[in-house]
Amino acid sequence: MQIIESLEELKQYSQGLKDQGKTLASIDSYGDFHQGHAALIEVAKARADNTIVTIDHMPEYQEYSADLYANFLNKYKATTFLTDQEFCQSRGVDAISHMPDGTWNQEETFDFAPLYLRNIINSPNRCHAKTIQEWTHLMKEMQPTFDVAGEKDFYQIRVFRGIISALNLPIEVVGVPLVRDSDGLPFSSRNLELTKGERTRASTVYKTLKEVSEWDSYPSVEIIKNYVASHVSNARGKLHFADVCDTDTGEPLSEVGQKTSLVVAANFGKTFLSDNVVLTK
Repeated sequence: MQIIESLEELKQYSQGLKDQGKTLASIDSYGDFHQGHAALIEVAKARADNTIVTIDHMPEYQEYSADLYANFLNKYKATTFLTDQEFCQSRGVDAISHMPDGTWNQEETFDFAPLYLRNIINSPNRCHAKTIQEWTHLMKEMQPTFDVAGEKDFYQIRVFRGIISALNLPIEVVGVPLVRDSDGLPFSSRNLELTKGERTRASTVYKTLKEVSEWDSYPSVEIIKNYVASHVSNARGKLHFADVCDTDTGEPLSEVGQKTSLVVAANFGKTFLSDNVVLTK
């Protein structure tokens, strides 16, 4: 398995595969791999000749002071990065890209994107603009055949598809269904930050979403939102949003239609969690 640590190496790797007529599937991640990532790797390997996992740390880490971020990177490389390498290698990943700080710090205004996408990008709890900027730069430079992403990050994957379409890049964004733990929580690195009590309360979110998705008929969007809000509040969570939106685009809907998703984000303690289900009519 190849370890790529510079932009030039990454471009050479991608171009070399294209010159050989081979396809490439990329998986963008924050590291700290779990079963959700394993599902992404499985889909990527089934789609393409070669699979690359890129590791770019969460934006909140990058907002540390220079010294704190350097300490974080040194600790990551000495511990978790080794585990992440083993995780990928054991599953047949061909390459890992782990860039030094600042590689993807490129400003994007997203003027080329439709208004609804720009609204999502600029909504902190639905998307993180810096993450989208870094991903957009990565796609422009690497241009894989496929970019494989999890449906857990509902809005992010819709933004990805919208950006690829707007930029007319020859990349297919492949969505992979959520992988859930035994208590219903989608696998996420953030789950490790939950206390036992917080995790028990957080499982209320999926139970509520599942219940709503199984209703025989759907009331108004406002009633659905209020129902979710009351259950999250009763579980002592802080609700950021309960959105009823178009499953394909993420655009808000005024009523449940043929392609509708219910998307929720909430904090339990200090931990931010998101989840979503499809509402079928």
